[in-house]
Amino acid sequence: MIYLAAVISIALGAVGQFGLKLASGSLQTGSGIWKLGLSMLNLKMILAVACFITSMVIWIFVLRKMELSIAYPMVSLGYIFVMMLSFYFLRETMSLPKLLGTGLIILGVIVLNL
Repeated sequence: MIYLAAVISIALGAVGQFGLKLASGSLQTGSGIWKLGLSMLNLKMILAVACFITSMVIWIFVLRKMELSIAYPMVSLGYIFVMMLSFYFLRETMSLPKLLGTGLIILGVIVLNL
C-alpha cells in the first residue's frame, strides 16, 4: 500500500510539472513583475500547484513508513511519467537515448527495492 502511495505522489508531481509547462505558455514575462504575478493566476497554474501540494502531503506519509534510501530513488520515476506525458500530449520526440535512460531508471528502482 505504501508503494502505491509513493507512485501516486510521484505521478502527481509529474502532472504538476506538465501543468507548469502548459501554464508557462500564457505567462507575461516582458511586462514587469506585477504582470508576471497576475499572469500566474490562471487555472492551469493553480491546478499544477495543487498537484504539487497534494503530492507533497502524500509524500510526507510515504516517508513516515518507508526508508528514505528506498523512497527517494523512486522519485526518479517522475522522469518517466513526465516523458510519457510529453510524448503523448506535447508530441515531443522519443529517441533511443531517452528510451535507454528510461530503462536504466526503471531497472535501478527495481534493484533498489529488491
